[in-house]
Amino acid sequence: MNGPRTGHEVFARLVGLVGLAGLAGFAVACRRHASPDDCRAMTDHYVDLAAREAPGAGKMSPAQLAAVRDVERGLKRAEPSFRAVEDRCSDVTRAEVSCAVDSSSTREWEGCLPDGGR
Repeated sequence: MNGPRTGHEVFARLVGLVGLAGLAGFAVACRRHASPDDCRAMTDHYVDLAAREAPGAGKMSPAQLAAVRDVERGLKRAEPSFRAVEDRCSDVTRAEVSCAVDSSSTREWEGCLPDGGR
């Protein structure tokens, strides 16, 4: 066998390929936490999704949709996942941010957080 056989050998080969600093940087980037701007983008996207999912949203004028968006922001504060992002932004990871801002429904957004943010 020519390949590495143990976890230590695999790790040594990875370090040789990317360097210890690169490996450490990768590990830190995966666990980085969201910034307040990230959390604001997440909650804004959630409110936009909720407004689009409102009954009759497709037939609303831009002004009506803006009013629904304002109402939805207040209503969504009762959702555990939304509240978790607003109240505990420092607990949100970059991976969760990425998942949430790429979501196409409120249900998908909520699924981006552990236990739906509860």
